[in-house]
Amino acid sequence: MAISRCDTAGFRLLLGLALMIATWLALTPQPVGLPQVPFADKWAHIATYLLLAFLADASWPEREFDLGKWTLLLGYGLLIELIQSQIPTRFFSLADLAANAAGIALYAFLVFRALRAQGIR
Repeated sequence: MAISRCDTAGFRLLLGLALMIATWLALTPQPVGLPQVPFADKWAHIATYLLLAFLADASWPEREFDLGKWTLLLGYGLLIELIQSQIPTRFFSLADLAANAAGIALYAFLVFRALRAQGIR
């Protein structure tokens, strides 16, 4: 089942909304409280970038989930970390970047393949 032009437009709107929310959450001076779960922050990064990877992929279905999409998503994560380093209550974290990459990789190597196997992507 191919993604239609209408669906593509919807996915692009959702991607824009997700990027706005993720940016606000990442740059607000008072971090949002997370559950008292070990590595909750890293799990949140993984889940966020898994979702962003899906939305980026579904927004441009004519292109494979290739290095270009990976680079844009990782570049966004790096930009967020660099901006966070300028906010007094935030800091730059290589561990966050690694969690971002893990979320993208999880999409690329598991979810994308599962969708393709079902004939959805």
